[in-house]
Amino acid sequence: MSKTTKSIIIAASVIIVLIVGTIVISNIDTSKDNNVDTTDDLYSIYSADTTDILSVKAESENGTITVKSIGDSEWSVNDMDASEIDSSKAGALVGTISTLSSKNKIEENPVDLSQYGLDNPQVTVTVEKKNGQIDKMIIGDLSPTLGEYFVMKDGDNTVYTMYDFKVDTLKKPISYYKEFNRFSINIDNINDIKIVRSDETIEIRILSNINNNTNNVWEMVQPYQSGANDDYIDNKILAPIEEISLTTPIENADGGFSEKSPVLMITVKPYDNSTGKYGEEYTETLTIGRTDGDMTYVKYKEQVFKVSSDIISFANDSSYNIVSKLQALVDISEVKSVTVEYNGAEHTIDITHNDSDMTFVLDGQKVDTKITQAIYKSIVGLAVDGVYKDETLGDTVMKIKYKGIKSSSDTEIEFKSIDDLYCALIRNGKTEFTIKKSKLNEFMDLFNTYVENPEKQGD
Repeated sequence: MSKTTKSIIIAASVIIVLIVGTIVISNIDTSKDNNVDTTDDLYSIYSADTTDILSVKAESENGTITVKSIGDSEWSVNDMDASEIDSSKAGALVGTISTLSSKNKIEENPVDLSQYGLDNPQVTVTVEKKNGQIDKMIIGDLSPTLGEYFVMKDGDNTVYTMYDFKVDTLKKPISYYKEFNRFSINIDNINDIKIVRSDETIEIRILSNINNNTNNVWEMVQPYQSGANDDYIDNKILAPIEEISLTTPIENADGGFSEKSPVLMITVKPYDNSTGKYGEEYTETLTIGRTDGDMTYVKYKEQVFKVSSDIISFANDSSYNIVSKLQALVDISEVKSVTVEYNGAEHTIDITHNDSDMTFVLDGQKVDTKITQAIYKSIVGLAVDGVYKDETLGDTVMKIKYKGIKSSSDTEIEFKSIDDLYCALIRNGKTEFTIKKSKLNEFMDLFNTYVENPEKQGD
């Protein structure tokens, strides 16, 4: 053979290889997810309107999944209750089989099904329509060159290929349909949170009337009737609630539940942004069980789950952490005068409101607005330091009386001595917290300075 002839043969071989390679590559589906462009698919294997489908049964090595229509695009799985499965996943299975197309027709009237794995199919799919029609498809092996599965529909007797992601969907076990977050709450719609424990019951509630002058949007109902700590609630309670995910129930789990287990109740009033209307209020309940490592058992709708202990730890929080420490706080927009009594003296600041503007009068004389507003902040900023524990009370150290624009806003704060270090704070007759005497002494010194030089203005 001449050198020239060899060159021609080699060149021809290269061309043939390139042509074959191009054909193979053009038929390989390189997608790694469900976003496959099927517009170029040449062949329709199966097509049915999902509204006409009564059920789809997929049999594989992972078990049998039967998805049935329960009306209006809702689906059940293996006759399980709708609350036990992810209906969207069931709908996805129906959608997967309702439209099957392919780029590759492999063989018509195949003699040997075993070469495609269709003699012992990996998946057998049976579709029953509402008109009684039964359609069946068998899915065989994965083509090593095309990266797709061989499939054949009963009555067609033609082998095609189908996308691997669709086969993966049809082979999902029952556990896949049971894995979804059963507990999902929009924290912006929460109205009330209640924690019932053996040591105390804590309840906080969103205020019904909130405006630009509102200091705290949350109030504590139990064990104290008081403002709540908004920052603490946002970061330590609401944020963790948003992270709670109850996906896979634990069968036959000893979660350590008892009558003394903490119970968390969250009341939700859903708001529809599209209609601008509220839906019907409902309450979600979680029972907190024992801790196992860094996970804690919780019971929800008679099913047991595990969640991160850090996420659910707020259920064991002290009410003192949640209550507002500013127990002398009264919204200035609701006050027409505040009187401070201490060391035998009494001074009154009268407040006149004109829309958002305010003027102040101290003991009958006009005073500087900015300085007096700063003093008011000091009054309401007296933060408590602890919980009152029935200590014996002595003399009154200081008293603050707020006169409300409405009589319902009238508030009296009294500080009575407990010992050399602490006083009890008594709000409208209720003694619930303590405050350091050093704070009161600092405030009284500051208030004395204000009274002596408030930058009084003439008429």
